[in-house]
Amino acid sequence: MIKEIKSLRADTLVYDIEEYLTVEELDVIDKGIETLLKAYNKINLMLYIDIKSEDYSALIKEIAMGMKYWNKINKIAYIGDHKKWGSLIVLDDIFTKFKEKYFELDQIDKAWEWLSE
Repeated sequence: MIKEIKSLRADTLVYDIEEYLTVEELDVIDKGIETLLKAYNKINLMLYIDIKSEDYSALIKEIAMGMKYWNKINKIAYIGDHKKWGSLIVLDDIFTKFKEKYFELDQIDKAWEWLSE
């Protein structure tokens, strides 16, 4: 399930993603990015993640979106309460041009500060 959340910054999309990540949910994010890029050259994402897993099609779509927006995404802040995501996001950040960082639920203010840097 995905839900868009009102953002504190005009250049940042915020989504809450729960349970399983699917292609349909990634399509929602993709459309949001396309819309916001009409107003900004680079954007940020803040993703609240409580994901148990994703299917193979979603993984392929994620990779394709990363390549599609390689030069259009500035930063992605991931917010969650599962420490395993921190390690995975650190590894993922190595392979992307945009910056990615994991924050615990009680670090939301730090995440917004990081996106503003």
